[in-house]
Amino acid sequence: MAEEKARAELISAVKSVITTVMPGATVMDLPSVVSPEAVAITAFDAADTRAPGELADAFIARLRADDWVIDDRQRKEAEPTFHAAKSELGGGAFTVQTAAVSFSGVADHG
Repeated sequence: MAEEKARAELISAVKSVITTVMPGATVMDLPSVVSPEAVAITAFDAADTRAPGELADAFIARLRADDWVIDDRQRKEAEPTFHAAKSELGGGAFTVQTAAVSFSGVADHG
């Protein structure tokens, strides 16, 4: 039960960030067979023409504004990936492409 609640809270937080940065995106929460804490979310908006680096910058700014901790040391401009975590919520990796973002992470269930 706690795992389901923790997962739902992480999904809600990530979806909120995605819909703020990409308001026209179709957002999909993909179920995980790996673990009940695992979260996978993909979003796509064909109308969003920002370059991957620009879109990643927008996500990083939004996440930081929401008190997430960001590690983007391994980020590459062609297909930016960065890690984000928030205390008592969980964390994971965001991968950004033109018109799309995906998140893979794990919820913190205490």
